[in-house]
This record gives sequence, structure tokens and C-alpha cells, in this order.
Amino acid sequence: MVMAAGTSSNQVREQRRRAYSHVVENDVVGFEKDIKELVAHLTGKENPQNPRVISVCGMGGLGKTTLARKVYHHPQVRSHFDCFAWASISQQCNRRNVWEEILFAFTSPTKERREEIKILSDGELAEELYNFQKEKKCLVLLDDIWSTDTWDLLKDAFPRGDIDSKILLTTRMMNIGPYADQHCYIHKPTCLDENQSWELFQNKSSYFGKDQTNIKDAERMEALGREMLKECSGLPLAIIVLGGLLSTKHSVDEWEEMKRNVVRYISKGREHGDSECHGVSWVLSLSYDELPFYLKPCFLYLARYPEDAIIQVKELCLMLMAEGFISPKRHSAETMEDVAYDYLSELVERSMVQVENWGLRGKMKTFRIHDLMRDLCVSKAQDENFLHLIELRNQLEEPPKPVSTVARRVSIYFHGFSHDNFFSFVDSKNGSVRCLTVDGGGTTQQVLRRGFNRVLMLRVLNLSFLINNDLKLPEEIGKLIHLRLLSISSIVEKIPSSIGNLRYLQTLKLRLESDERVPDVIWKLEQLRHLHLSMGFGQLAFKLRLPNIRNLQTLKGFSTECFHWNDFLQLRNLKKLRISLGENLENIYHNPPTVTFDCLRHLQVSKDIRTTIDIVPVILSYPQIYKLKVEGTIVKLPEYNQFSPNLIKLHLEYTDLKDDPMPTLEKLSSLRVLSLCVDSFVGNEMVCSKGGFPQLESLQIRFLENLEEWKVEEGALSSLHFLRIVSCWKLRRVPDGLRYITTLKEMKIKDMPREFKERVEEGGEDFDRVEHVPSRVFLYCD
Repeated sequence: MVMAAGTSSNQVREQRRRAYSHVVENDVVGFEKDIKELVAHLTGKENPQNPRVISVCGMGGLGKTTLARKVYHHPQVRSHFDCFAWASISQQCNRRNVWEEILFAFTSPTKERREEIKILSDGELAEELYNFQKEKKCLVLLDDIWSTDTWDLLKDAFPRGDIDSKILLTTRMMNIGPYADQHCYIHKPTCLDENQSWELFQNKSSYFGKDQTNIKDAERMEALGREMLKECSGLPLAIIVLGGLLSTKHSVDEWEEMKRNVVRYISKGREHGDSECHGVSWVLSLSYDELPFYLKPCFLYLARYPEDAIIQVKELCLMLMAEGFISPKRHSAETMEDVAYDYLSELVERSMVQVENWGLRGKMKTFRIHDLMRDLCVSKAQDENFLHLIELRNQLEEPPKPVSTVARRVSIYFHGFSHDNFFSFVDSKNGSVRCLTVDGGGTTQQVLRRGFNRVLMLRVLNLSFLINNDLKLPEEIGKLIHLRLLSISSIVEKIPSSIGNLRYLQTLKLRLESDERVPDVIWKLEQLRHLHLSMGFGQLAFKLRLPNIRNLQTLKGFSTECFHWNDFLQLRNLKKLRISLGENLENIYHNPPTVTFDCLRHLQVSKDIRTTIDIVPVILSYPQIYKLKVEGTIVKLPEYNQFSPNLIKLHLEYTDLKDDPMPTLEKLSSLRVLSLCVDSFVGNEMVCSKGGFPQLESLQIRFLENLEEWKVEEGALSSLHFLRIVSCWKLRRVPDGLRYITTLKEMKIKDMPREFKERVEEGGEDFDRVEHVPSRVFLYCD
């Protein structure tokens, strides 16, 4: 690629960040006929036998999940079914997790209801899920089922016989669909033909579509591309990965070299008897070997996650930083967090990972790794002693022997059962462990005391226990002086003063039993960048001396009472802040503000005082925020021009506003997500006027107990996609103006009076207001 004069690498990286949209990728090729056929079978327009199960069956890399996703989100499917759930099924299926995931997706439960579901027995959970699918018209997508044994594990939660609910599954095994339903319809996608393969390849290779001044070079590169493409045998995954590989090559010489590598890797596969050398294996191996040195550890780190895991980008960035894989750029304003994100973006560009979720600002939040790519990742990580992954499924399973290799990283998963001594899986002779992550199980102070003495070189300690008993951290935690990241999900009963020895700590995330047991040593942690200390219930209110505040980017779980007001005003580099406003509020925030926090992007404020607070000086102090959440009674809503012009997401709760907030909020031109929850507004009428909320895509009104009437004028909410109305029991009907919102894709009505539901249902007096909405879901309205 020829870089324009004056263009910096920073600008290129910034362009890369902007290149991705939160919109789902649409460049799917060759599935038009498949989608039409599957939609017809799901909606009952094709097969008179009305099969309960539809199976998409084929080899790995064929695009089964991509096809299923397009069908799952198809407008005809969304309008045909009431409720939807997607569950990824790994080779080692955890039945309980799958059932819970499906029920959560169907019912969108509150936090309290989630806890109730989690304490149900397996039998009770299966019965509830079973009955829900009998009462509602549901679609469940079970992605990547490996065996009939897996279906036997899950089947008790799915009703049989002549029902309206359906199951769409993807699998490599032909026998699973008929095993689940003798009338099952089996759909077998085919590989792409030459023209379709070329179209997909062009979509994925950044070279094509650009202005190409040298016609001769362009013709040669096309010829090389077509030659290499033949070796992909029409498999979409192979084509996508090859396109990602070539997207980093920008000259004929580089493409010639890549062609020679393709031939070499295919020959190598044949020598080793690789039956898939014409499919996908060769291109996956080549994609790894072609990674630059700084991306290989980032890719191998993905081996720590179990199959089909949804990987949090922010968490992974912090772990890569803690391991020392991310270096700050000299003479650059980029932070290490920015550089880590750029590295992961490069893996996306190379099609080695698949983005699962985009944030509102167009940045990736989560991604997954295809199971074939993950197989390569795990194999390479073990061959190179980079990481050892241990997964235990049940207590009857024979535990593995301690890791006797010199693997620098150990990742342990206990799926659905208790085990209190995870250190027993780490060889006491292996003093080289740099990273230890545990998911599930539990532990004791005694186990931690002994174990910490065996892993003195740790840089990363991430413990997410299934058993949430209060935990006492032993003094031995202070011996882990190389630690950069410490995260424990269980409530910690006591933090020892020795934690002050962890001078290199960058990220500290703990939940505390109370605020009386925190030693006054946090200020010693001078490298700290992300600090999250919170109680199980409430905010921390002890006095706290902060570390070198120039490094802090995240501060969560505190009250303003924790700090001297002058110290708090020095937190100019914060990007994310969650704080409770205390009695010293007026010492910190003024109108007009004496100090503005221009780096802050995410702000969440609540109050720990009984009096009503003036939120205006607080909002004015953060002029660049993108996301805002306010909990607690406020004097009044700020004027629209007092909010940040960047604000894209707003959540109000318990604010007790007496005046209609809509005339102010509808003028926020960048706002895309709005949630008015639990007594945020206590009046009885809201009006959205013409031209208001031009960018709003998602609106939720929940527990507005006094709301009786909501009016929407024609021309309001012109971009709205999703509407959710929950527990507004006095609201008599949906606004007539909804009929004019042609962009509305989904309307979810939950816990509303039966009369409200009957008006909106087909045949009801208000049905004409919403009949254009593809998906209309009603939950608990009877």
C-alpha cells in the first residue's frame, strides 16, 4: 500500500477503527436459494409434514452458522415467531448453561428473576422451558451439535408433537436431525462455485475495488488470486481466510510469494496424509505462519477460552497488556489499550476471528473464533508451550495430572461443578507460570496461601468462581510482586495490607464484603490504570488515597466521599467513571464548572444521600461523554444544550422527573439508545414531537407506573428499530404515531395488562398501528 505524504501510522490505525460498523455484515455470497428454502420450511409454507426440527448439515467451514444467522434474522422469520433464542453447543455440552441461556433469551428476565431461575432444579428449569415453548411460538437455534448424546442431554426441555415452536440446528452429522425428529427436514448447503468464490474473495480482499493505476499488475494479481482460490475448493471459511491473508499484501511480488507458499503448504499437507489439504487446513496453517511477530502471542492467547466462548475484547486487551505483549508507542498519543485493540483489529482484518458484537461507537465489543481456527490455535499453543488449557465437565471425570510442561499460562474451566483446589492442576515444579485463570469451582484461604507460594512469577491472576462464598485473601498475595492484573469475582471478606507490595499492578478488580477492611495502601500501586473496588451491595465510602492518578483510566464503585475534593479534581485522564455522589458534591462540581474532565467517555452516577441533587453541574463537568447513566432523584433534567453533543446512550432511573422529559431529550441529535426506567418520570403524559429523536434506534420505557398516555407525532422517532414497553400498568394503548415509524423492526411488550395486549394483537382495535412491525413479542401479559 502506498501511503500518502504526511499520513502517519496513527492515522491508518484510526481509519481501521472507523472501518467497522455496528451493523451486521451483509457480504454473504451464494446463500440466496438456501435462505429462501429454509425460511419457507420454518414458516410452514413448504413442508406439509410441518417438521419440528430443521437441520443445516455439512462439513466444517461450509458456512452453516452464517447461513443459519441470516435465516434467524430474516424478516419473515422474525414476524412468524414470538420469541427467539440462540445457543452455541460445544463438543462438551453443559446442559444447564444451554437451558438457562435459552430461557433468558425468551423472557429477558430482571436481575432478580435471573437469580430465581439459577436456583431452579434442572427438572424445574426444563419444565418451565418446555411449557413456554408450548404456549408461545418460539424459534431456538442450536448451533453446532456434535452428537446424538448431546441431543439426549437437551431434549427434555423441548416439546414434541404438533406444536408451533421450531428448532433450527447446525451440525456436521447427518443423523442428528432425524434422531431429534423423525420428520426432520435436512438442508445440505453446497460449496460455492467459481463465480461465487471469486465474489466472496473480492469482498474479503482489500486490494480489489481500489483504484488500480497499473492495469498489468492488476491483471496479474487477479490471475494469481484465481489460481490460489481454486485450492479453497469452494469452502467459504478457506476463501475468507485467504482473502484476509492477501488483504495485507499490496504488490505483485507479495502475491507471487503467497502463491508459492500456498503450493508449499498444500504439498506439506499431502506428505502428511492430510485429507483436508484441498479444503481448509492448509490456509489456516498459512494464516498463522504469516502473522507478524507481535500478533502471534495475541492469537495464541485465544487458546485459553473454551470452544464457542464469547470473548470480551476489553478484558482480553487488559490481559495482553499485563503479559507485556503490548508496548506503548513512542511519541504517540495512543494508549496501550488503543494499541491492544489495534492488534485484535488486525486479527479481524485477517479473518482469523469473527466479530460477535459491535458497540454503539463502531468498536468491537466481543468476538468468537471458528472451531477449526480454534483447533489450530490450541494445537500451536500446546506445541510451543505457550498455554495449557484444562476443562473438567463433571466430578466423576478423572482429573488431569498437574501441568508438568513449562507452559507459561494455565487456564482451568470447571463446567458446572465445585472444586476448591485448582492449584492441584499446576505442577509445583513449574515456577514459570505467568498467567493463571480459573472459571468455576471455588477455593479457600488455605488453598490460596499454599498456591501463591508456587506461582511467584505470576503476571495475571483471574479467578471467576462458581461458588460465591466470602473469600479471605491471604497475606501471601503480596509475594506476587510481578502481578499486573488481579481480578476476583467472589466477594472478598478481607484484603491484606500486603497488597501494597504489588507495585506493578495495572488492573485491580475486587468485590468487597464491606468498606471497613480495605487497607490504606492503594496509593502505593503507582502503575494502576483500572481500579474497580465495589461492595456486593452499595458503594464504597471510606477515605482513600489514590495512586499516581495520571495513569488511572477507569474508576468504579466509589463515592465522592472517598476522596479529598482536590484529589478528585486531578482525575483528568479518566475515561470511565462509576461513582456515587455524596455530601461533598458542591465542593467538586460547580456551575459553570471550574474543571472539566475532557477525556471521560462513560459516566454512571448514583447518589448516597437522601436529598435531591442538582445534576446539571455534574453533566457540565463531563462535556465529551458518549454514555450516561443517572440513578437517583434529581432537581431537574439539564437543558438539551447542557448535555454532551456526543451522547449516544442515556439511561435514567429513579430520577422522579415530574415534567415530561421528551421535549428535552428529543433534541439530543446523536442519541441512539434511550432507557427510561423505574420512576425516571412520575408524570402521566409523554409526547414525542415531529422531528424529535432523529437518530434514536432503541427506546425502552419500564416501570413508569403513573404513565397513562404516550403520544408520538408523525415524523418523530424516524430511525427507531427497537421498542420495549415493560410494566407501565396505567398506559392504556400504544401511540397512534407508531404507524408512521416504518423503520421499526421489533416491539417487545412485557408484563402489561391483558387489555393492552388485546388492543395491539391481530384483530385488536390498535393493531393497525403496529401491523407493519415484523416482530411483535408479548411476555407475561395474561
